[in-house]
Amino acid sequence: MNIFRYPVTLATIAACAAVFIYLQTRRTAPQDHPLVSMFSLIPVQVKRGQYWRMLTVGFIHLRLYHFLVNMYALYNLGSALEPWLGSGWFALILFGSVIGGSYACVRFGDSRTVSVGISGGLYGLLAAYIILLARLGMLANRAVLSSVLRIVIVNAIISMMPNISLLGHAGGAVTGAVLSVIILFLIF
Repeated sequence: MNIFRYPVTLATIAACAAVFIYLQTRRTAPQDHPLVSMFSLIPVQVKRGQYWRMLTVGFIHLRLYHFLVNMYALYNLGSALEPWLGSGWFALILFGSVIGGSYACVRFGDSRTVSVGISGGLYGLLAAYIILLARLGMLANRAVLSSVLRIVIVNAIISMMPNISLLGHAGGAVTGAVLSVIILFLIF
């Protein structure tokens, strides 16, 4: 593993891991910790001017399963995309998609819903990955296309499950798609 090929990916995983471990080792339940109440996405608080929540939500994971699944996805998407895009463009898509997913929740969701996790950013990276494959002509390969379709279907099903932010996922995917089209088609 060459950490210099995807430093943003690994730094983000490390930051999420540090927050997760910190929350798990406190005497209070993770969801009751002041760190969560201060940095999770609560749309009504964003509307009151606490805009940082639209980004900091991505670093908070409360349950082990949620943390592990998201970090596994981030590692896989990041190790594939960051070397292709470069760390700066990769970070723009990842964190821009976290913000885009948060914006969708704030704009179209319930103002009292509390959200945590980097899933919006992951859906943005997934959209960027699909657009990169299309740009490289790889979706013409039936095996690649079949694999991508399976991934999209599984993630669409996950997005419909209870306690999952469909708006966060959709907003992140749209933001990632827009940013990656701009980056891939206009800059590269």
